[in-house]
Amino acid sequence: MRARKRLKRRAEYWLISSIMFVARLLPARPGRALFASLGSLANRLLTRDRERAIDNLGIAFPEADRMVRAAWTKAMFRSLGRNAYEALTLENAPPDEVAARVTRVEGIEILEEAYGRGRGLIAITGHIGCWELMPAYFITQGYRVSVVARRMKVDQLNQRLVSLRGSLGVVSLDRDTSPRAMIAPIRKGEALGVLIDQHTSVAGIYVPFFGRPAQTPTAVAKIALMTGAPIMPMAIFQQRDGRHVIHVLPEVVPPRGGSREECITELTRRCSLAVEQLVRIDPKQW
Repeated sequence: MRARKRLKRRAEYWLISSIMFVARLLPARPGRALFASLGSLANRLLTRDRERAIDNLGIAFPEADRMVRAAWTKAMFRSLGRNAYEALTLENAPPDEVAARVTRVEGIEILEEAYGRGRGLIAITGHIGCWELMPAYFITQGYRVSVVARRMKVDQLNQRLVSLRGSLGVVSLDRDTSPRAMIAPIRKGEALGVLIDQHTSVAGIYVPFFGRPAQTPTAVAKIALMTGAPIMPMAIFQQRDGRHVIHVLPEVVPPRGGSREECITELTRRCSLAVEQLVRIDPKQW
């Protein structure tokens, strides 16, 4: 069994490494087109994932009939392919090239005001668009950014991903690391990026997400209450021309009064609602 797992993980590593190699050989336009086609192929072949996506969209958007949700799902797979190409071609990209991939940041004045307080900043987002590009872009704009990420099962792939982020100036923190490691960037007045829309084994509570209880990590709320760091929801969306727009929503403000546990619960609920609002901007890129 162990030998089979090792063989499977080695195959995964070489497959993804080969895909990365091909992606870096291709110019942007044909590269995005090819990977979008691969996304369409995945939509046809991965029937279980396709049906799960259609069902999840039904929970999030009950007013949409199945035909509409199936079309959205197809678009989601194609978008996933295009954004995968973007992420795979980021390694060692020069700062001016990274910056050129983003056309504008909606709500940049909100972000600048929050970051300028000097208390650090917690950026929350979901698995939307090319989320790996977003911290890399802000590095080019003078921000100092660390991201909290789940460790990949294949060690070589995990090292490759951490190396990719490092080549762009982004510090990668293991999700299972000590909370002190997550607080350290905040204490220095830096930004900490966290994905909160995925069910994980870390400490969390159930709060509404599109009207259904969803386990959501409480680390963001705990760190914000401990440090006074503002929580800023944001997400990145790819446009038709292949470039990206970042949307920043207003700060998620902690509640006043109540016990510590009540504040953590309410603040986590507000964070989940903010990510829900980001998804609604363009559900096809979620």
